[in-house]
Amino acid sequence: MSARPHFSIAGIPVRVEPIFLVISGLWGLRYVDIGIEIVGIWILASFVSILVHELGHGFALKLFGQASAIVLHGFGGVTISQRRTTLSRARSIVVSLAGSITALVLLWLPTRQLLASEWRMDQAVSLQYLVFFLAFQNLWWSVANLLPIRPLDGGNVTAELFGIDRARRISIVAAIAGAVWAFTHDQGYAAFFALFLAFNNWQEIRAARTGADVDAFHVDAPESGGAPTKKGKGRAHLSMVGPAPMAPSMGDQDPTKVTQQAWAALREGDGATAKRLTSGLGAHADAYLRASTALATGDPKAFEMFEAAYVRSPGGPPNLVATELLARSGAATAVARRLVERTDGKGREGAGTLQTHLHYADCFSEAAEVGEVVFAARPPSQAQTAFEVACSWAKAGEVDRAATWLERAADAGFRAPSVVDGEPDLAAVRNDPRWGQLRARLI
Repeated sequence: MSARPHFSIAGIPVRVEPIFLVISGLWGLRYVDIGIEIVGIWILASFVSILVHELGHGFALKLFGQASAIVLHGFGGVTISQRRTTLSRARSIVVSLAGSITALVLLWLPTRQLLASEWRMDQAVSLQYLVFFLAFQNLWWSVANLLPIRPLDGGNVTAELFGIDRARRISIVAAIAGAVWAFTHDQGYAAFFALFLAFNNWQEIRAARTGADVDAFHVDAPESGGAPTKKGKGRAHLSMVGPAPMAPSMGDQDPTKVTQQAWAALREGDGATAKRLTSGLGAHADAYLRASTALATGDPKAFEMFEAAYVRSPGGPPNLVATELLARSGAATAVARRLVERTDGKGREGAGTLQTHLHYADCFSEAAEVGEVVFAARPPSQAQTAFEVACSWAKAGEVDRAATWLERAADAGFRAPSVVDGEPDLAAVRNDPRWGQLRARLI
């Protein structure tokens, strides 16, 4: 690996060995049935994930005045520091942890938020896969790299805390335990890699007994000038790249497309087809999709499933199909009551979301009824809730009820005459003879 770097980032030379791309491509082949472009996306995600992880080490070293270089190779990546001065134990630990922390903060957290939002429903399949891969890699690869196995980041921390001799023995035990777990969870590559690390640590122990100073994990790094680094005692921070997850793959079908087909079936009233498609998705099925399918097929657990979905994801379903289904079945108010009556208070936000989505779906009477349930539960802004109930009743043609709820909004402190003057939902109320008196209360 003593060769010219391919590029530099903030003065840190980076070299990408061809075997890195080959290994990444091999693990991405499980997606070839979905499309060859998905294999390329897996390789791209692997490159970004490993590079960001290694840059976390590199920038931490730079912060402490140490030069470093990065090599992406078959096993993942390695950051080598040629130390000018000895780092303290605390700083060495910071450098070791910086890779996983950087990957988790910069890549896992944002992609996790995207996957949990409605964003994914409007994006191209290839972009959805990229986000999924980045979320998977930067969570599980970061966790794996924190295991107490040299020369992974956790192994380097172990060496700092307990010394190199004890760290080697801990590494062997942890690696063997990890290999057993990997074999029993159908992760043959991870098991092989763990045993490889255990063997190398064992080799170091044998060499140490003869008085030799052997580093089985030594890697030569490229320098920015192109000359190979001298054989020195640089610190290597190795990160592991593992096999691709099964999550995005469902046989020869794209789960995103299957999900869209299930929602379409529900929109058309075909509960049987929706149930078949949702069952095929298994654990990948959205909680709202499962609840909607249960409601469409008469499953008595549907209310409970909707309650759980709104508590877990109070922002609501990714589209209005579930909301319209609740309105047509007359179940919206019942679901709202279940949510606001929870003793832990975790259902109120979801009930408010349901009210808003019903109004957007033009289910105005149902939105008003759910809003009344939310209002009775004393939400943080009763005035705003009452105003929204008035708007829904007005759109439903119930002017008297709308006027009553405007009065309740005024009683709760709603004071925005310019808002009610321009609110199109209240057009019917503004044409009522009582409008002048109502408006005076809102000033």
